[in-house]
Amino acid sequence: MGFMLASSVSWYLPVLFLACLGWAFAFYIEGVVNQRPFLQRLYRWTPPLMVAGLVVSRAVDIFSFSSTNPEVAYVLGQNASFDEQLRLLFTGQGALEGALFAFLVFALYAPSLPSLRGCSSETSAFVRSRMMTHAGFWSLLLLMFLFQQDIYAPVESSPASPTVALAGWSTFLLVALFTLLLMMTGEMLTASAHMASSGETSLLFQRAILKTLVAGFVAWACLFQTDMFTSTWWERPLRDERLAVALIIASASTWTALVHAFSTVAEGLQGPSTSQAKSLAWCMGLTACISILISGSTADAVHVYDEGLGAFTTGWKWVAILMFFGAATMVLPTVGFDATHHPEAWWFRITVLFFLPLGVLISDAAWLLYPAILLSGATYPLVYIWLIGESSARGQPMFLLGVCGWVVCFFLAFTTGGLVHKLHFSLLSLAIVGAMAGLWLRRERQASVQ
Repeated sequence: MGFMLASSVSWYLPVLFLACLGWAFAFYIEGVVNQRPFLQRLYRWTPPLMVAGLVVSRAVDIFSFSSTNPEVAYVLGQNASFDEQLRLLFTGQGALEGALFAFLVFALYAPSLPSLRGCSSETSAFVRSRMMTHAGFWSLLLLMFLFQQDIYAPVESSPASPTVALAGWSTFLLVALFTLLLMMTGEMLTASAHMASSGETSLLFQRAILKTLVAGFVAWACLFQTDMFTSTWWERPLRDERLAVALIIASASTWTALVHAFSTVAEGLQGPSTSQAKSLAWCMGLTACISILISGSTADAVHVYDEGLGAFTTGWKWVAILMFFGAATMVLPTVGFDATHHPEAWWFRITVLFFLPLGVLISDAAWLLYPAILLSGATYPLVYIWLIGESSARGQPMFLLGVCGWVVCFFLAFTTGGLVHKLHFSLLSLAIVGAMAGLWLRRERQASVQ
């Protein structure tokens, strides 16, 4: 007989949730437990060890053909080979548990990355606490999306033969790919939060961007092979939780690499001046206006929402909520969270980033913001280059090409009735503007060296 840990111990998943919630405040708690070795080890290792317990329990159930385990009953059966058992462990719910375990352990050992070799103890402590905060936040989301209690409920009467097809090994590769995206997103956010204090995280920042660009391209290519953002997908966006979470991770990592990363570097070039206030005002205004238009046109193309003015009203409501929280978090620098070059702008971007996963937990209508946020994010590099480069940058063919590319993508995204096409054009605008911004940044660095 197997032993379904999360089912046999009813408090297991709630305690795991609370332990991950504790990690979400690691930026503060790590400093409190630093002088208490036992509490520190307990605090750090409780989430990964509890997730490891889920993996071990699932492995015992699978290899012992426990008929009470849902995966064994519905997917594996009682006459499966060892290869099928192993494949189920690495492609079923066990793949998600293993990915979460790897994600949590990576956060603990992040200061040992080659990109941080030789950094100070203060930087190591900063990186670990912020990576734990990032991992704790995403762990809470993953637990709510992918680790519901009913998944771990025992089967009362198992079928005579399996009723669900066994997934292929490609599923394991996709889970690993999106786990890597989460890890690299944490690296970029952590490094960007420390770049104003020290240059020790610059290499970590640069390498994470390059890896995210490569992995993100593959991730989006895989996502567009599914029924994502089709008319049938909107009827039940969370009917396939894995697909929904994959879309959330891909969007968040893309926003971080192409919007947040460049904005952070550009704010370092700005320095303390009036252009910081101008760039923040332009970014906020463009985000609001573009999001209203694109989210309204997206709602108009989805038959489950109103048409015409009613669709734009639906989009306006969600944009209003987004802008409210974005403006609210901009007061955090007044209470000490001001380690970045331009902390108000940094917190506004972080709010937009994390509104992507949090919004869909409240309502399915929050999915309307995804093309809008990606398309509006493509304007951020244009704003920074416009204000930093002044007249020298405004007349450059490269800058004008980026502006024209964004305008064309915006027009196509606004007018097309295909939901997948809206996402296509939003990502294309990010790619065009991101390439232009990267070339501009490289030229600026070469000019400063000379």
